[in-house]
Amino acid sequence: MAEGRIPEACLKLEESQRIDPGGGTLLNLALCHEKEGRLARAWSEFKEAELVARGDSRRAAEVEAANHVHALEPRLSRLTIVVPAATQVEGLVIERDGREVGRGAWSTAVPIDGGEHVVRATALGREPFVTTVVIAPESDARTVEIPVLATPIVVVASPRVSSPQIATAPVEPLLTPARLHHAGIGAAGVGVVLLGAAGYALATAVSAKNAANGHCFTDGCDDFGVQKHNDAAFRGNLATVLGISGAVLIGAGTTLFFLGRRASASQRQAQTQRTTRFMVAGAPGAFFGGIEGGF
Repeated sequence: MAEGRIPEACLKLEESQRIDPGGGTLLNLALCHEKEGRLARAWSEFKEAELVARGDSRRAAEVEAANHVHALEPRLSRLTIVVPAATQVEGLVIERDGREVGRGAWSTAVPIDGGEHVVRATALGREPFVTTVVIAPESDARTVEIPVLATPIVVVASPRVSSPQIATAPVEPLLTPARLHHAGIGAAGVGVVLLGAAGYALATAVSAKNAANGHCFTDGCDDFGVQKHNDAAFRGNLATVLGISGAVLIGAGTTLFFLGRRASASQRQAQTQRTTRFMVAGAPGAFFGGIEGGF
């Protein structure tokens, strides 16, 4: 404290007073807080130190503490928390900086250190009230009035009245007989095109193989022969994939076409509903199809 390291000194004096309370330490702590600018706390500690010194018959310490009390009183800042009678509902709790303010301190100017302070009022079943007030370090006076805490608004939903169901037109099924006809014809047409492409790929593969034969010998092929041989293998594989895909599509198209005809005939004979699903999936070098439904 003598070196001017006031915050550090106050912390050490606070810890010393906590571990081993004593009138001398309390007096020094009050002096430290006065130098720190926490006048309200210093004033309270000087008053306590005065009482302790009086009990210990230490006249000099008692006089010193009393002098500081009288000197600080006109410099203190004060906060008054006004609680009108209409605000004092059952269960009302007033807090300042997180600590409850007793009823004896309501509507009373209480010494307080300078700075920012939070005042909060709560009560069961009421909306809380919170405000922040800034107090000057010296000779300031502020007042906070607690309003009547509002009652939360409870929204009651009106009973739901079911409205009459409105008839809607039936939705046409995704796979109708006409659509099955068209899908079957389209799938078969694509299958025919793929078979034609497979035939062309096979013909070019045979041609490339024949061209490679003239450049391949017992001990291997030259560069042109290797190129033609690879080309023939690629075109042969392509022809296989295209041929299988074309055959599958022709088969699926044929099935869909006759399925559509049969469904059309069934609709004319009965009113029962049948559901048909056609599933198609593809992967490199493969093609899959499936039909699920009632026949």
